[in-house]
Amino acid sequence: MIWQFDLPILTLIVICGFFAILVKDLLGSAVIFGAYSFLMCLLWTEMGAVDVAFTEAAVGAGVSTVLFFAAVHRTSREVRSRKSGRKLYKGLGLLASALLGGILFYASGDFPGWADPASPASTHLSPHFITRTIEETSVPNIVTSVLADYRSFDTMFETAVVFTAGLAVLILLRIGGCRTAGPVWQTAAAIRPAYGDSIIRFVTRQLTPFIQLFALYVVAHGHHSPGGGFQGGVILGASFILLAISYDLKMSMNRINEKAALLLANSGLLLYAGIGLLCLLLGANFLDYSILQRILPGVDGVAARSHAMLGIEIGVAVTVMAIVMLIYNNLVSNGTYEKGL
Repeated sequence: MIWQFDLPILTLIVICGFFAILVKDLLGSAVIFGAYSFLMCLLWTEMGAVDVAFTEAAVGAGVSTVLFFAAVHRTSREVRSRKSGRKLYKGLGLLASALLGGILFYASGDFPGWADPASPASTHLSPHFITRTIEETSVPNIVTSVLADYRSFDTMFETAVVFTAGLAVLILLRIGGCRTAGPVWQTAAAIRPAYGDSIIRFVTRQLTPFIQLFALYVVAHGHHSPGGGFQGGVILGASFILLAISYDLKMSMNRINEKAALLLANSGLLLYAGIGLLCLLLGANFLDYSILQRILPGVDGVAARSHAMLGIEIGVAVTVMAIVMLIYNNLVSNGTYEKGL
């Protein structure tokens, strides 16, 4: 760690955190949150956690900021002041924050030192992952091997949590907000002169294919470099959100409508679980990919684990992309799919 680099970033992070709370304009607060996430990306990168920084950039500084904008668009930009009890609520909030912060600081004293080679994590799991990852999985990226192989069961349920969150938004906003029966648009939309081309729309048309190509690269190359299914899925979803913002929801939803997004979200999660079920049917443990060498031609158990991880990453990417689109489309239109940002 380089303290000359970390100290200014940490200072700016604290400043952004305070101003995000103090600013009365919620749109401005959302912008500050985006800056906060970007600074966290720099901090994670400097600490060597490039995969975490990648996720923070895609989700925190990217999609989450847009979702904040969508929420402000459907509610209000201004914070409504309480007529009474304002100081009491602020005092209680400050007391709770100070109390929680004190507990966390006290608990941190029992943590091992930074990069302590004698810590439990450094003496048991970490050495195995670092020294045996390529030998056991043929995957140079240790983060991918841990997430998609060594603890793949946990990652599957994390994907299920994302899927459940998307369904919750769909149920709350689509059922409560939609007043239009049947599909909103039936015909395939094309980019026509009627949209009244502008600089933003022209740039969006040129960038979208490259953004999607980069997202596919992130998914397919997550074994060997920072990236993977979650980051690639968020970037894919963001490309469709960019179309929706630059044009309208019709432009985005005629590429992937609600039914197609739900089908993709289910398919991605089923692909993940299906690979695990296939391992069971072949006589191994759930998500024990090495057994797949029986049905994959010309590969051994190690290569089978690498190939199966690619299938896992594709499933995660498809589910995340579809859920990101569903959340944005419902949040920005209050479930009506009639008007976006």
